[in-house]
Amino acid sequence: MTRTDAGTEAAIPLNPAAKGRGGSSNYPAPVDGLAYLLFRTTPRDRWLLAMLGEHRLLTAMQIHALAFTRARTMNYRLSQLRELGLLDRFRTLSASWCGAQCYRYILGPRGALLVAAAHDMTPKEYGYNHAKLLRQGARPDLAHTIGLTDALVSLAARGQLAAWWNQYTCMGLWGDLIRPDAYAVHRDPATEKGFGFFFEHDTGSEHLPQLAEKSAGYARYAAAYGGHRPILIQLPDAEREYRLHGRLAKIPDAAGLPIATTVTAPAERATAQIHELGGLLGGPAWRPLGADMRVTLAQIPSYFAGRGVKLLAPLMGDRAVRAPIPVAPKLAIQQQ
Repeated sequence: MTRTDAGTEAAIPLNPAAKGRGGSSNYPAPVDGLAYLLFRTTPRDRWLLAMLGEHRLLTAMQIHALAFTRARTMNYRLSQLRELGLLDRFRTLSASWCGAQCYRYILGPRGALLVAAAHDMTPKEYGYNHAKLLRQGARPDLAHTIGLTDALVSLAARGQLAAWWNQYTCMGLWGDLIRPDAYAVHRDPATEKGFGFFFEHDTGSEHLPQLAEKSAGYARYAAAYGGHRPILIQLPDAEREYRLHGRLAKIPDAAGLPIATTVTAPAERATAQIHELGGLLGGPAWRPLGADMRVTLAQIPSYFAGRGVKLLAPLMGDRAVRAPIPVAPKLAIQQQ
C-alpha cells in the first residue's frame, strides 16, 4: 500500500528500496540524481517548484491557498520536499497571528536542479542563487513582497489568473519603459474572456509623487506598443487612494491611461483571509481614474474600451518567460 495525499495525490512510494545499481529494485536510487528527483516528485510538486523559481518566495499560507486543501497534508508534503533538498525555508516572528509557524519557502539547491532542467539549463544558467533567496528574510521590503504575492495568489486560487510574471521577468521584457511589480492575465471563469494587466502593490512607504510619476513610463509604453494594458494599483488606505487620484489628475500623461485603484488593509494573511481577499479583488473594488464609481475586475476592460482606450490583447507567453501557469495540476487518485 502506498501513501496518498488526502485523496488527491498520485500514490508514490515514500521509501523506495535503497538497493545498489546491481540490485533488483525497480526504483531509481538517490545516486541517480535527476532521475531520482523526477521519480520522487509529482506534477504538483514540480509545479510548486517552478512557482518558487519564478516568484522566489511563497509563504506556507500562500502555498496552502494555491495547491492544498488541508494544512496537515501540505505540511507533511513540504517536509518531505525539504528533506529531499528541493525546498528550503525560514521564518520570522513579526506576524503575531501565526507566531513561529509562519514559514517562508524558497527553492532549494536540488529543486533548482529540477526546475532548471525543465528549461534545459543548469541552475547557474537559470540564475539560481540560494544565498540571495535566503537574504530576503532580512530585506526591509519583505512585507511588500508578501503583500504583493498575497493579492495575486488570492486571484490565482480562485482560478482567475491565466498567467502571472514577477517583477524580474517584467524588467527583462519592458525594463527600458516600465517596471511594474507584476504582470498577470485575468481570466473570467464565467466567460473565459481575459485581459492582461500590470500590477502595482503600494504599502505606503513610497513617496506619493514617485508613485504617480510611474504614469510617464506607462505612457511611453503605450506609445511604443500602440495600445494600453490596464494598470491596477493596490493601496493601503482610502486617504492615499484619494490623494493619488488627485495627483494623477494633474499629470497630462496619466489622463488617457487605464488606471484603476483599490484599497486593502496591509496585513500578512492566513489562508482563509487570502481566499477572502480574492473575493474582494474580483468584485466591485476598483475605482477607475477620473471616476467616482467602482467596477469589478472583469468589467475593467469594457469600462476603458467604452471610453475610447485601445487595449492590447493579453500576452500569454514569451520566449524569455519561464513562469508556469498559476494553476496547480489536478492530481488523479491512484488506488492500490
